[in-house]
Amino acid sequence: MTTIAVSVSETYCSIVGESGITDESFQTMPPMRKIVRQHEWLIAAAGTDRTCDVLQYLTKYPPIPETMKLKNQQGWYEWIAKRIVPIIRKSAQAELSLEIKDGVAEIPESELILVTHGKAFAISASLGISRLDPYWAVGSGGSVALGALATYNQQADWSLRHSEYCMKAIQTATRHDSFSHPPVYGYASYPSGKIKELEAIAI
Repeated sequence: MTTIAVSVSETYCSIVGESGITDESFQTMPPMRKIVRQHEWLIAAAGTDRTCDVLQYLTKYPPIPETMKLKNQQGWYEWIAKRIVPIIRKSAQAELSLEIKDGVAEIPESELILVTHGKAFAISASLGISRLDPYWAVGSGGSVALGALATYNQQADWSLRHSEYCMKAIQTATRHDSFSHPPVYGYASYPSGKIKELEAIAI
């Protein structure tokens, strides 16, 4: 299973995941990273393993145009809706990972998080877009991580230390969700497009 969390401030966005893999018999397999980097994109998916593989490894996300760096929130929504969602839909359909339910295309039982240029977006199973700000969490331990993030978000130093809090939230999920396991790792994404791997912390 999978637990992924994001935290956001005006200066950067962090995305953190655990590494547990559980098979259909609920046996724990060797650890695997859940966040994939493509150029300036960080892609995380929770859900059916084949769908996650398609969304993270087979789907090719385009470079971010220079003009996007100056766009407001609505501009980013429009660009992702016009440029990114059709790529996801086409890729999933080509790999037979797309279903039609009540006339609407869906990615079955999966959640996708896209992070770039200090911003985080969720793509729902029905391919709807949500901006994730100031925090969010998905996956089997998502509710545990979300509760921890809600508490940490009250701290006065959130804007300076939210990546640390995000990592602690995932570590909390590994303690209380039987499908989430260490090691915990993550990345920081900056408005410039720069990506930096976060250092592990002890709690």
